[in-house]
Parts: sequence; structure tokens; C-alpha cells
Amino acid sequence: MVQHKFEQNLTDRKLGHEWYEWDGDIDAHEGFIREPKRLAILLATAELIVFAGLGGAFIWAVKPRLDAIQPAIVPVMGLLLACVSAAGLAALGVVASAIVFGWPLQLAERIVHAFFVRVQWLERFARLFGISKDRLGYSLIEVHNALSARRRRIASNGRILCLAPRCIERSNIDEIRAVAAAFDCDFYVAPNGALARQKIVQLKPAAIIGIACERDLVTGIRDVGYRLPVLGIANKRPVGPCKGPFIDIEELRRAIITFRQQLGLAPEPVSTSVNSRPTEVVQAL
Repeated sequence: MVQHKFEQNLTDRKLGHEWYEWDGDIDAHEGFIREPKRLAILLATAELIVFAGLGGAFIWAVKPRLDAIQPAIVPVMGLLLACVSAAGLAALGVVASAIVFGWPLQLAERIVHAFFVRVQWLERFARLFGISKDRLGYSLIEVHNALSARRRRIASNGRILCLAPRCIERSNIDEIRAVAAAFDCDFYVAPNGALARQKIVQLKPAAIIGIACERDLVTGIRDVGYRLPVLGIANKRPVGPCKGPFIDIEELRRAIITFRQQLGLAPEPVSTSVNSRPTEVVQAL
């Protein structure tokens, strides 16, 4: 039965590499994810506490042997563990404070980027609590977006680039194209992540609005880094990944307005015509 469902659900779609292990079970697929920012922060805090606890247990277990070698080793190891744990808690406090109080702190963005770099460790820890990589990814993206949206100003002569995957439902692509045109943004439908990165290098945008599943967004944000402003919009997948996903167009509007304000531009659309086209568009469907 499972094999039949797997074949039935995959024959009419081409999965991206992030979804190769998907078993084709649409009923169990998390197509509409909403997770708060606190989920990622709480998981990172819990992981740090567990790390500190295991480190302390290890030091306690080997203490007799280390004391026999040199009595000063255990206090030094304990001090190092305490310093690392305190630094980690302080970093998490910086991120939480920046989000709660709306502080535009570049330090907080760097710390969150470190989350994306080591996301596989956090995903493994989340699985212990029954939290999927997609739910964790959504929360991480929300944390990242909250910090990117609070930048005071973007100093760049570039333009806003909207990146969308080729699997987005066709009518939704037309809506995205129309909104990008109305706000005078560049728009590119990327066949894969490599071509999306090439387009970023080619256009040198001031800011990027990435549209994709949580898995691709986490990878893309990690690769771009914190230096180039990025807002991620996770798609909805009612029939599973890589077939007919869509986004809420209002999320796209809000993201574009956020970046236009940071660029010192008027938040209103440049054009109200749905037939106008974004400039510098290169489509690859």
C-alpha cells in the first residue's frame, strides 16, 4: 500500500534534491506550516543546556583520572565549559532581545546565520521532540525575516530581486510576476539553486525575496549569508512537495514594501497595471 502511494504521488512530479527521501505520503505531509519564532530559539537554548549538562557529566566522570595527572585540569575544563555555555546563552539573549524590542542589530543577524550553518545539528536535536526539519526551518526563517525586516537602511544601488522555484503553480507565478512588475522589482524563476545563485551574482541585487519550501529557503539563506538582505516566503504544498505549491501574495507585497522602505523608496507600487512586466526578467520554466 505504501509502495503504491509512493509511485502514484511521484510519477507526475520532479522532486528537488531536498525531497529525495520523501515517501510520497501526502496525508502525512506537512503542507501548511506555521511555527512561531520562539520554537527555534527555545530549541537552540535546550540544545545548549543539554550540551552543558553532558559536558559537565563528562568532566565529573573523568575527574579522578585527571586529578591524578594534574589537579588543575578539571577546574580549567570546568571554567572553559562555563564560559562557552555563558557565551551561548548570551548570544541567544541577543537574538531574543533584538526580536522582542525591534533592535536592528547586525550581531543578532550573524548569530542567526550561525544557526543556519549548523542547522543539521539542530534538526537532529529537534527530532528528539518530534519536530520535523520543515517546522524547525519555518521557525528559523521567521527569526531571520524578523531581523532582516528591522534593518534601518540598505546602502545599495541595486534592485530588489524576487526568486521563485519552477514548481510554483502557474497562476500564482502570474500573480507574483504582476506584483513584482507593479513595484518595479526584478523577477526570476529558477530551475535550481545553482542557477538562482548565478542570477544573484549576475544582477547584484540590493535585496532578495526568496520563495521556496522551507528546506530550500534554509539552504539559500545559509549560502547567501547575512551581508545581503534576504526575506524568505515559505510556500504552501497541499498535494506534497514540488507540485503546484503557492504563496500568499500579501506576504510578497509586505516583503517588497519592507525592502523599498529600507532602500529609501516610496512603499506604494510604481505601476498599478497588472500587465506591466518587471525589468531585467529572465525566466526559466
